Amino acid sequence: MTNNYSKIRTICCLLLATVLSGLLSGAGIPQDGYAGMGEMAGAGGGKRLMAHYSGVLDVIHEQRLKFAAEHGVSDPAGLVAAVRHSPLAHLLISVAIEESRGDPAAVGAAGELGAWQVKPTDWGTVPKDLHAQAGQAEKIIRALLNSCNGDRVQALAHYNGGTSPPGKSYRYAKRVLKRAKHLQVAADYLPPENRSPLYDRQLAG
Repeated sequence: MTNNYSKIRTICCLLLATVLSGLLSGAGIPQDGYAGMGEMAGAGGGKRLMAHYSGVLDVIHEQRLKFAAEHGVSDPAGLVAAVRHSPLAHLLISVAIEESRGDPAAVGAAGELGAWQVKPTDWGTVPKDLHAQAGQAEKIIRALLNSCNGDRVQALAHYNGGTSPPGKSYRYAKRVLKRAKHLQVAADYLPPENRSPLYDRQLAG
């Protein structure tokens, strides 16, 4: 009975590792930084895996804070916290930097409002709270991605230029994506204490 329980626990931990790995992949986090998670789960249990996962998220959070500050955001902590749990976090941060330097009180020349400069006439009332603005911006970008079959350049061009975006909107899209990619690279760096046990062994191999 004890052996059966041990096998069941190991299987459950491995399943948890697989699920977390999938979630992290959806958030744009590289898989190689989590090599050996199944081994961690089987050897040390779910608590060890969750502690590692939490530590990695903290590192990513700090890298996002640093990036936002370096790009002129007046309240990096507020902006990064607003998108912390979004799979589109890097993209949302990049758009907010482009649109307003993350200012939730920003007002555009054409009536755009908030950190993501959303037009109320197109997308409804813009909340004053930064977290709510982030949720609204994510819904808009997701809707545009769906209508553009996942094409991020097209989706962001429409976000900036409406139904018939001009050439400058495509340049806008490329700037946003380039910045988001730089943020991804910065956030992907994991100091040794946040790597899984097999990470360095893989690099050495």
